[in-house]
Amino acid sequence: MKRPVQYAVILLTMLMTTITWSADLEMVLAPPQQPVQGGDVVMMDLYLHNNTPVTITTELPPILTCRIDTGRSTVTVDAHLVGREAESHVEIPGRSFAKRQYSVLLPVYATGSVRIMLETIDTNPLIIPVEKAPPESWVGQQVPLDEGPTMLQSFLDDLSVHEPMYFLLGVDPGLDQSKLQFSFKYRLFNSKGYLAEIAPWVTGFHLGYTQRSVWDLKGDSKPFEDTSYMPEAFYLLPKIDLNLARISAFGIQGGFQHESNGRGGTDSRSTNYLYVKPVMGVHLAGPFHMKIAPKIYTYVQNEDENNGDLADFRGYVDLEVGIMDPEGIALNSHLWWARKGASVQLDLTYSMTRLLGKSLNFYLQAQYFSGYAETLIHYNERHDAFRLGFSIVR
Repeated sequence: MKRPVQYAVILLTMLMTTITWSADLEMVLAPPQQPVQGGDVVMMDLYLHNNTPVTITTELPPILTCRIDTGRSTVTVDAHLVGREAESHVEIPGRSFAKRQYSVLLPVYATGSVRIMLETIDTNPLIIPVEKAPPESWVGQQVPLDEGPTMLQSFLDDLSVHEPMYFLLGVDPGLDQSKLQFSFKYRLFNSKGYLAEIAPWVTGFHLGYTQRSVWDLKGDSKPFEDTSYMPEAFYLLPKIDLNLARISAFGIQGGFQHESNGRGGTDSRSTNYLYVKPVMGVHLAGPFHMKIAPKIYTYVQNEDENNGDLADFRGYVDLEVGIMDPEGIALNSHLWWARKGASVQLDLTYSMTRLLGKSLNFYLQAQYFSGYAETLIHYNERHDAFRLGFSIVR
């Protein structure tokens, strides 16, 4: 009968300790001081703050379960208490604190901003910058397939999203007006390289690519009605401090963009733009922000034979205005002024993570377009289209 009694005492002690922690102790994790690479053992400082006037005595577990989130995958590992066995016994004087250390082994593929969360005690998550592991550290390690590019691709940190990416089914007038778009940008100069150290401004040079298609899913062979191919070179100044309380973001982008539909003969359409685009974010209330981003452009070597009057239908200004909750609903609008009339596009998106407990990583999207030049092939024909689908970048 001794063993069940011992188990009961241990369980009761653990429960009492947990209650003591939550009521009287505040625990804070502090990041390591030295640079960290994938595959390193990280030393985490755990501070136990006694918020009462009396001394608190408690026992820390020698092993803590924690989750490491790399941004692409999550792994569960054990963190081990560092030091002698007696380190698990902690006495904290009133209105004071004690410090203990736990060590945890990072996955070799961890890189970038890595999040460490303890599951067995209530403390803050730890977010640390992790550098890519050197090639010799990967030897003998089995890497998940979705983490493989971390090892093989050296320049992934410079590749990022650019314009919205979505797939939408045509609702009105029909499936023949389905639409998809994908986009990315690439930073030319390494932000940690020699040139960036002596001239930080060089990291603003980018190459970008956007492809937008109207897809006739109603036709027998499911043809693409028209596709716009839009490579560009631009300079991005991502942050200009205005020192205003409600301004949550302000920067400017400018560059050269080519657009063509890749066809020949009388169906060929192409143009080039020089543009500048200031972007401002304004905090409204609660989680809601407003985005204001007027894109002002002029035409360079526009193809005069097949779309010489494109400016009459697309104009010289694309005014983008959006109101959004970063983790919820967002309404984004584009308004183009032109001599032949105005065009408008409205995009309403909602994050699916709020509906299904973070199980689906995409946005529901509804889009309405009314005006000219949504495609180059029919740039001078006014039309209206309503679409429903999903997006991964909005």
